[in-house]
Amino acid sequence: MSLLGGNDLKEQQKINELELKINREKQKLDKKLTRQKILLGTFLIDTLEKDQVHGLKEYIAKRLPQYLTRETDRELLKGLIENLGGTMVAENNEDKANIERNI
Repeated sequence: MSLLGGNDLKEQQKINELELKINREKQKLDKKLTRQKILLGTFLIDTLEKDQVHGLKEYIAKRLPQYLTRETDRELLKGLIENLGGTMVAENNEDKANIERNI
């Protein structure tokens, strides 16, 4: 036992316990935020399916493809966008290069 550091182990244990509590609280918050997003998404889908807001389908069909930047996200929502009457133009590096050459 060190003359100067006898309580270091206890202090380190307290720090570890506090870090565990922080991590648990972060996980709870992440789950809460995910649940909020899911509920908002289901509300929006229900509103779209029932066509409750005039022009909403058209707006989403037009704007959602512009909002999505990842190809995997674009593929995931392609069917939804097409069902709303929109189109999802596939953008890959080859297409972008061809567009830039034609400009």
